This record gives sequence, C-alpha cells and structure tokens, in this order.
Amino acid sequence: MTGIRSISLTSKLTVPAGAHILYFHSDQESYVNNATSFIRKGIELEQVVLFIETAENYERIRSRLAREWNERLLNAYVHHIDRDEFYRTYEDFEYDRVLDNLGDIVNPHFLQNQDVRLWGHVDWKDGRDIVRKLHEYECKADLALDELGYLTVCAYDAMKVPAAIQNELLKSHEYLMTDESLVHSSLYRHKRNAGLIFPTLSMQAELETEMDLYRQKLDFAHVVSHEVRNPLTVIKAYARLVGDRAAEARDRERLQAIVDYVDLIDNEISHIINTEEMLSTETLWHRRLISPAALIRETIGMMEIKARTQNIGFASVVELTGNETMLANAIGFKLIVSNLASNAIKYSDEGGKVECRVGRDKDRLVVCVRDEGVGMTEEQVSRLFRKYEKMNDERGGQGIGLFMVKKLADHFEAEIEVVSEPGVGTSVTVSFPLRSY
Repeated sequence: MTGIRSISLTSKLTVPAGAHILYFHSDQESYVNNATSFIRKGIELEQVVLFIETAENYERIRSRLAREWNERLLNAYVHHIDRDEFYRTYEDFEYDRVLDNLGDIVNPHFLQNQDVRLWGHVDWKDGRDIVRKLHEYECKADLALDELGYLTVCAYDAMKVPAAIQNELLKSHEYLMTDESLVHSSLYRHKRNAGLIFPTLSMQAELETEMDLYRQKLDFAHVVSHEVRNPLTVIKAYARLVGDRAAEARDRERLQAIVDYVDLIDNEISHIINTEEMLSTETLWHRRLISPAALIRETIGMMEIKARTQNIGFASVVELTGNETMLANAIGFKLIVSNLASNAIKYSDEGGKVECRVGRDKDRLVVCVRDEGVGMTEEQVSRLFRKYEKMNDERGGQGIGLFMVKKLADHFEAEIEVVSEPGVGTSVTVSFPLRSY
C-alpha cells in the first residue's frame, strides 16, 4: 500500500509499521524460535524490544541471543517485563488495569522518541465475562499501538484459548500468525474503515474536483517554494554575516529585520504547503501520540518573529512539564496554534499586544490566544469557522485558516471557545484531551 511505512518482522518478513499480530502457538520450540527471531530483528534495527513473558521462557530465549550479542547490548535493547505481574494473572482479568500497565512500560520510550517493538505473551485467570474483557483489551490496545506505530505481537497458547475467544481476538488483529505461517485476519475491521459511508456519485465527483484543485495549488506552492527558498537562504546568510561585523547598533537592528523577514517568508511558505497537504492528503490526518510541548515552543518562536515584524507585542506563558502526550499529529497541531496566533497578530493594530498561554487543566491541554484587536460581533463569531469566510476584508488571507482549525480540532476531539467584542479584542481557547498511551 502506498503511503504506509513497512517494517521487518523477521529477516524475511515485512509488515506495515504499527501492525498488530495475533500469534496462536502450539509448539514450545517453535514459539521460542519465533520470539528469538522477533527480538533479533529488533536489535538489528536498533529498536527497543519490550518483551512480556515469564522469567523461565525469557531466560531460555535470552541464552540463545547471548550467543550473538554481549550482555551490555542485550540490556540496552531488550527489556523484560514479568508476564504474571503485567497481566496480574493471579487476579480476575481487568483490561483497564492492563492498559494502564501498557502505558507505564511504553510511555518512557515514547517520550525519549525511541523506536519500539512489543511482544506480549498474554495470560489470564478464568473468570466472569472473560471473552468480552479480552476483546475489549485487544481492541483498545490495537488503537493505541497503531497510533504509536509500534509493531506488536500478542501471543496466546492455542491449546488454552477457546474458539469463542479466538474469533473475538481475530477481530482486533490485522494479522494471524501460527507456528508456521502468517496471514491477514479475515475478521479484522480496521477502525478507520469501520462504518464507512460512501458519498453519492454526484457528491463524489464534486469532492474529486475540489481535491484536484487542492493538489494543483499544492503543486504550485512546491514550485514557488523551490524557486524562492534558495535565494532567501543566500539573503539570510549574507545578512547575518554583515550583521556580525556591523559596528552600529542601528545597522545590526536593520540586518536582523532582514533575517526576521526571511524567516517569516519561509514559515509562510511552509504554512501554505502544510495547509494544502492537509486538505489534499488523507494520510496526514492519521493520529498518533505526540508530545506537544516542543511543538508549542517552536510555533511560538515563529509567532514572536511575525509579531516583531509588525510592531505587535507578543507575550507567551507555557506551563508544561514536557511529559504531556496527546492524540493528534505534529503538522495539524502546529497549524491550529499558528493559525490562532497569526490571526491574533493580523487583527491587532500596530503597537497592540497578543498573549498566548498554554497549560494543563487536569487531563486536558489548554491553549488560549488573546488579542486587543478589532474584535467581532456575535453574528461574526457564529460564521467564524466557515470555509472561505473572512471577518475583515481589509486584512489579508483566504479565509481557510480557521476552517482548518475547526476541522483539525474536531478530529483531535478538542473543544473551542471564542469570546470577542468589537473594538475590545478576541480570546480563543482550545482544549485538547491528553492521553497517556
């Protein structure tokens, strides 16, 4: 499939990144061979391997790996998690608790931006409603791990799993593996395709025409980017070189202004390209866990430059630990923040002030952008997120930015609140749900 990153499961087998594999094993020697091969390939790819297994089985597999790699390397890449403690097999199977355990072992590696593959030998204590609980756990794990892009194998003892449970598990795994083979699961329904409703033929034709327009605009933006960015890079380099040697403070300020404008133009080109790509490329809407703190600071840094070139005061307060994670994507999240800040600057008078505050409110990330600009009436606020809608014809823009903000916010399950008054200013607050895995 085009646009889908692939990853090696073993030396000879490749599956899509984020693949969720159900493994029913019936022969112990074959199980050990497959698990060893899985870990071996992970080390070769310099991936962290999270291996949930009994101590006995793990030691058997590790002894084989020790023939190829030294202790230091194995300790660096392979992390063993005791199976009985992870699944709490001495208690009734509670999927929420197991999912919390999953988040605990995955989050440290996600926050360090490490590539990970996960193997879990699932076990449980028979109890009430176990079929539903296992299915619920695997469905939620499938969603979370697919968003992370981690290759995952869920291994089950084929002799222990009743047919009813096998059928349910096949619905939450894209692939079925046995001791000898790997095939697509015939019962798997990916959440992105579940309940999909196709438009009418006439609507489809209209959508295709609009998509063609977006792609043409994107092609044009790429051409402009290529032709403009090269000379801009030269201008910026010369401005910095001369600025370093300038004796007068006023001369240095003017040369810094050139650098600021070059950075601003480069950012505006990137903004246009990212917006058109989001409008024309479905794969860019795929959500996964992101760490928003660095993205916020990067975007605010550019907005400070934009405000400076327009003689607007820009103050920011970011109260994040850096450990926050949310379900979104980097391009879309930055588009939301940059559009809100850019609009606040655009609709402020020269000498005005814009404030951006970012913090955490319990389990939500809150971004608030406030200006003292022209403001809006209630009727204008009601039309704010419509496509091609502009509140002030005297200011530049295509009326597409806030339309994208609303679409992306809805996609990220965020909430938007707008408070505005003509002649006083506008405050826009976006609240995103935080996720731990």
